Amino acid sequence: MDHELIIGKYTLESLTNGMYTSPLDMYREYIQNAVDSFDEAITQGIELPEKLSIDIQIDSAKKRIVIRDNGCGISVHKAIPTLLDIGNSRKSRFTARGFRGIGRLAGLSYCEKLIFKTSCRDENCATVIEFNAALLKQLLLPNSEESVSVEDVINRIVSPRVEKETAYRRYFEVILEGVWNETGLTDAEMVYDYLLQHAPLRFAGDFKWGRTVVEKMRISGYKIPEYKITVNNKDLYKPYRDSIISDRVKRNEDLIKDVEVQTFYRGDTLAALLWYAKTNFYGTIIDNSIKGIRVRQGNILIGDKGTCNYLFKEERFNGWMIGELHVVDNDIIANSRRDGFEKNAAYYELMNMLKEWASGLSKDIRHISYERSLSSTKKAVAEAEKIDEVSSDINDLFTEDIGFTDDYSESAFLDESESDELAETDYITKLGIFLNQQKRQTKYAALNLNDRLTMEQRKVLERVFDLITQEYEKKTAERFVDTISRKF
Repeated sequence: MDHELIIGKYTLESLTNGMYTSPLDMYREYIQNAVDSFDEAITQGIELPEKLSIDIQIDSAKKRIVIRDNGCGISVHKAIPTLLDIGNSRKSRFTARGFRGIGRLAGLSYCEKLIFKTSCRDENCATVIEFNAALLKQLLLPNSEESVSVEDVINRIVSPRVEKETAYRRYFEVILEGVWNETGLTDAEMVYDYLLQHAPLRFAGDFKWGRTVVEKMRISGYKIPEYKITVNNKDLYKPYRDSIISDRVKRNEDLIKDVEVQTFYRGDTLAALLWYAKTNFYGTIIDNSIKGIRVRQGNILIGDKGTCNYLFKEERFNGWMIGELHVVDNDIIANSRRDGFEKNAAYYELMNMLKEWASGLSKDIRHISYERSLSSTKKAVAEAEKIDEVSSDINDLFTEDIGFTDDYSESAFLDESESDELAETDYITKLGIFLNQQKRQTKYAALNLNDRLTMEQRKVLERVFDLITQEYEKKTAERFVDTISRKF
């Protein structure tokens, strides 16, 4: 082909802010690169896992962000091609979380200047690569030079240099200067909340089930990769707790009773492992930071809290769940935006297995909800002293045990889970039959078995029989009662 292919400058726009749902996804990309470096450092025996960490410093006043890790760093001989080549990553897609070679550009769209600084073991120098992001913004304006290629743009906005460094220092730094306030990237609390869900964090020490999850997953064949990450010197941990609040209406406090681990195999290949909390399943979990089965690869979030909704026939049931699906199959590949996976045979096979699991769990949730809706009411009926009082007390019964009165506005009822609605509807039908049967009962079996008698006749005869039992001996009274009942 005689034509010289030119990749236009607007490709850079697609590979930066066009790649991500939120500016905060920038943090995920740089953390992803850092933990890939950690894995390499552990494999090479450079550092112990517990000494590896990512430190994020946010200075909103100076509009400055620094993301620093103490992984392998990059050699001065490899730094420039590694950090400047686009879509030409040397990482393996089988072992690395980021392998497409575009994630390092994530910060370009949100600051005036983006700087990479790195040094590796036994080198007395550091490589610094500076991107003039403000100039890039100008070059990408529609009225600027239209025929500029990506290569031309990179040459104009990049300034590499080498500085002296202490030989034993090993690190990689991402520095953003002149960060735009409207992106939310310098809001430390917003960043903190984002990373609690997305980053490959450790379980907090006061989450007692965390140790159980880690051990059960290990026994099942997977060691969850966990890393120390700090924001402005504050340690981050996964937000799970032993106690949760469920049901938007009743706001019930619930406790985790156990943790289940489910494995999914494609033939002999372990595709994914799922841990989830066994609770009372009172309803939708209130805390959005923990609700829903979260999909993770390399312990980094894929998608969001609603990604697994469609696995359940009743999507709301995912919101009743706490847990994580760790995808470990190399053939199941996260897409570029990390909001899902590339659609291939391995992906579809895993999804079918997950839907089957979700179907079985949905039945369990329905059964638990149904049993719960019956238990307290059965007890109330059994404790009623007189059958005649059941009818008069029925409104109180519904108020306390079913919640159909003051606690339930119309909108609240519409928010209630379908399983609760079905359980209660089924219960009301059965309770109605039960109460009608109870109204027709007396203390004398002979009367109860006579279908020809009306309720009024039963009550009259019941009073007659009461008088007979009071006046005569037991055996004589029983003969009178039996004879009258049969002959009446």
